[in-house]
Amino acid sequence: MLSAMAPHGREKSQGLRKKIISFYKKGEGYKNIIKTLLISQNTVAKVIQTFNKDGTATISQRCPGHPQK
Repeated sequence: MLSAMAPHGREKSQGLRKKIISFYKKGEGYKNIIKTLLISQNTVAKVIQTFNKDGTATISQRCPGHPQK
């Protein structure tokens, strides 16, 4: 019997991602960003990781539909 899977966390808004990046560029540490914006450490880490890798705070588009085998 198959059970429905719980949805993953929602993607963060573009505005929130930009705020995280602006704090990061100002030299704020993870802890200060977390306390100021009241978000999880994992969220801050993922956004900053993506920013360092791509150089942008944009959300990458996902391909819709079922993946191919």
